[in-house]
Amino acid sequence: AVVSTQSGHYGRGIQILFEINMTTDKPQLMETKVPVVEVTSSNMKEVWPSLVHSIKYSSFISLDLELSGLGDRRHLMRKSVDDRYTAIVDAAKTRSVLALGVSCWRVTQDEPEPQYYIQTYNILTLCRENFTVEPDALQFLVDHGFDFNKQYKDGIEYTPSTEDMIIFKEKKSTEPLRDVFAMILTAKCPVVTHNGLIDLAFLYQAFYAPLPANMSIFVADLQDMFKSGILDTKCLAEYLIREHATYLEYLFRKSVKRMEEAVSEGKQKVNLSFSEHKAIKTHVNHIECFAKKSASGKELCENYANHGYCKDGSKCPKSHDVNEAITSHDSHKSKKRKVEKQSDNRRNESVDSGCHRAGADAFMTGLGYYSYYFGLLRLLQNNCETFKRLNIQISWPL
Repeated sequence: AVVSTQSGHYGRGIQILFEINMTTDKPQLMETKVPVVEVTSSNMKEVWPSLVHSIKYSSFISLDLELSGLGDRRHLMRKSVDDRYTAIVDAAKTRSVLALGVSCWRVTQDEPEPQYYIQTYNILTLCRENFTVEPDALQFLVDHGFDFNKQYKDGIEYTPSTEDMIIFKEKKSTEPLRDVFAMILTAKCPVVTHNGLIDLAFLYQAFYAPLPANMSIFVADLQDMFKSGILDTKCLAEYLIREHATYLEYLFRKSVKRMEEAVSEGKQKVNLSFSEHKAIKTHVNHIECFAKKSASGKELCENYANHGYCKDGSKCPKSHDVNEAITSHDSHKSKKRKVEKQSDNRRNESVDSGCHRAGADAFMTGLGYYSYYFGLLRLLQNNCETFKRLNIQISWPL
């Protein structure tokens, strides 16, 4: 059976496996939608036990944020790292977190293959203080189905950190979102991000403490806060795996393709189970992440294929299909890799799959790590010290 139900640490769940298509003899991931729990002020108390359990028993947690803006992109691209950090601090102090995606992955060493249980949450947030909203950011979110009416009505309120506030670890928080962040920090498992430095800065400012002016202090704080380490999938893909492109959907689709090939060659069996908690079933949205579009027949848009962004957006006459981009890149593997000069425009992707929500993106980030983890084990099996150092590498928006 390709899709089945079974019980485990996260309760009863839907299991996703790879199947062999009898007509093509090629392994294909079933087009199963990813269940994402929508968490709001209306259902927070109801969902809270599930959220606590999922975080507590995670083997790793992948995170993603939706933001009201990033500020002047030119400042984020300055040559000086310190200047870039200053621009990030300014953005985190003047913009807000609109949604927090948390994808909890639990691995059990079941025989003969490990089993992964996944529970993903999309937490709507609402800043109590005034903040800057960028029209481009809002338009992008609206285009991808973000419901601002629901966010303003049911978003979970939070107060950004100020110099007068006591850090939550010194005093019990009265805000649920600070408690969620505290649980993540004490979960004793790695945290996974994609191009996550900006997300980490926003999390720090919103739910931990005022961002320090000095970047070295911020980095030292991150190492102290995330004791089990931070892994960044963009960093892994760009500097170790040397992928042609490193934007989020590209890595997700490439990961799915890589796992399909591994199953076909008998190297790996994939066991992913999406947990089903009956008590919160009514709060689950099912988001299509695995479906593949038919070949468009159009010329490939090179800018989108390489960077996940095209200034013409949906008006571009060329193809923005990521699977076509991967096929094109794979066919030119022998050519020298062109180093990308642009930023990873993760927040500007035009994804038709409906996946661009904080929760879904957190899941995609987790799947990318899951896939690259096995590749890196083989790559670094004779260099344990290098693998250990990966836990403290954070990717800048290069």
